[in-house]
This record gives sequence, C-alpha cells and structure tokens, in this order.
Amino acid sequence: MNTAILFFTMMAALLSPAQEFDRGRIAFGRGEYQRAIAILRPLLYPDLRLDSEGEVVQAHRMLGVANLFEGRPAEAKIEFRKLLELRPDYRFDPLLDPPRVVDFFNNVVREEEDEIAALEAKRKKQQAEQAAQRLLEAERLRVASAKVVVYERHSYALNFVPFGVGQFQNGQRRKGWLFAGTEAGLGVISVGAFTTNFLLFGVRPHRRCLIVQNSDVGGLPQPCPADKIDHSDEDLSRNLLRLQLVSGGLFLAAAIWGAIDSVRHYQERELLEGPGAAAPPPGAASTPKPQATRLQFQPGIPASPVGLALAWTF
Repeated sequence: MNTAILFFTMMAALLSPAQEFDRGRIAFGRGEYQRAIAILRPLLYPDLRLDSEGEVVQAHRMLGVANLFEGRPAEAKIEFRKLLELRPDYRFDPLLDPPRVVDFFNNVVREEEDEIAALEAKRKKQQAEQAAQRLLEAERLRVASAKVVVYERHSYALNFVPFGVGQFQNGQRRKGWLFAGTEAGLGVISVGAFTTNFLLFGVRPHRRCLIVQNSDVGGLPQPCPADKIDHSDEDLSRNLLRLQLVSGGLFLAAAIWGAIDSVRHYQERELLEGPGAAAPPPGAASTPKPQATRLQFQPGIPASPVGLALAWTF
C-alpha cells in the first residue's frame, strides 16, 4: 500500500492537477477504489491543488464512496462532511447510486442536520450579498455612463489680463506660457532699468568737470567750459532710460497682442462633461481632467479686516 501511494505521488509530480483528477475519476469508474484514493487524496490534502469548485466537490464525493467500499467508514464520513460543507443541499440519487452509499450518506446528513442548516443559511446570505453587490455595480456603471452636460462659464474680462491668463482660460496652455514668459521677461528688464537708473543717478544725473575749476573774485567756482564737461553719467542714464522705454513698449505690445489673440479664441462656455466628452470604458483607470483656468476673488491676509486676494489656478 505504501509503495502504491509513493508511486502515485511521484506520478502526480509529473502530471497537472487536471490530468490527475481525470486519472482518479477513471480509476473510480472502474471500481479501483484503492487506486482512486491514492490519486485523488493528494489533490485535496495537505494543500488544495484543484482550481474548479466542481472538481473539488466530485473529488470529496469519490473519496467518500471509495473509502466506504474499502471499509473505512470514518474516512468516508469525513469526506461526506466536506462535501456537505461545499454543497449543503447535495444528495445521492437512490435510483442511480448504491443503496449502501445512499443510506450511509443520509445518516451523515441526519447527524449534521443542524450544521447543514446553518451552512445553507450562510450560503443563501452570501448569494444575497453577491446579488446586491452586482446591482450596486450595475447602478454605478449606469450612472458613470450617463451623459450629463456640464459647462463652465468663462469670464470675458480675463481676455485683457496680461501674462497669458486669457490663453490659459481658452485651454491654450503652450501659448499661455509663451505670453507669460515673454511679458514677465520684458517687465523685469523695464523695471530693472528704471530701478538701476534711479539708484545710480536719482532724479537727474550729475555732470562733472574734467579740469580744476578756479574761483572767481566772489569765491565761487568758475563755469566749466562746454568741451570739458563729463557726460558719461548722463549718457549711461539716457541709455538706461531708453532700455526702460523700449522694454516697456515691447511689454505693452505683447500684452495687447495677447489680449487680441485671447479675444479671437474666446469661448463663453467650456464643455467639461457630456455627449462631447468620451467616457472611459468600465474597469479602466480614471484619468484626472485638467483643471480649467479660474480667476477669483477670495478673502486676503487674515490679519487685515478687509482684503481681497487674486487666486489664479490653471
């Protein structure tokens, strides 16, 4: 017997569980119960190797009948109890199955009547929960696939805000970054030129005389000859002023260009959800929508009793 079990265990290592199950079912059908037990038992113990619940039920059934005919009622009762745990309503057919098997199994059913009733109630509860879960999932998919039209209104005034705000509102992000970067750079140059000019020369640049000025009879310095006046500070101040005006003018031109472009592509309403927005297929990972550009006023610094802050999101 031990040699047979060892042989079938080695064979099981070479064949798939499905193939082993078929071999065990053929041996059981031929009445080779000892061989059927040696083949089927490793498929259930110590670890379950069968994938189908139907195969597991049939394996316990065949093991119970085989053990009963091999004179092992205790092992047969264990297998029939396992069978009832999986299928509490399972019964042998008196017209097709041997009377010995039918009577033995019915005795097991009577002994385990209370436990079988509890298992049946638990199975029905699980079925009801699964049905409710399927209904909830179907309702969720129905709601997700519903075509709800959602629009967002755009502000016309934002078309005239510099730094690409109008382009961001119209969904032209690349163009918005281009206007924002260009205008920011020109603005920094213009403000920097003005600040440098003011810090170096104040309101008016100074003129120095390149020669020593003698004093007149009144003790005051004599006027510096025109060809000896140093105009270097004045020239630098004039160049900084030109840079300031040119960069400021370019900033203004870019801002006007951006406003015109934004007005040309302005749309009063943007479709966020609806027939024009494609819904993802069921089970697909949801992709977050890009957030629309918004410009809104909200309470400003907490320490200030009255204040407004400008929030820009894109």
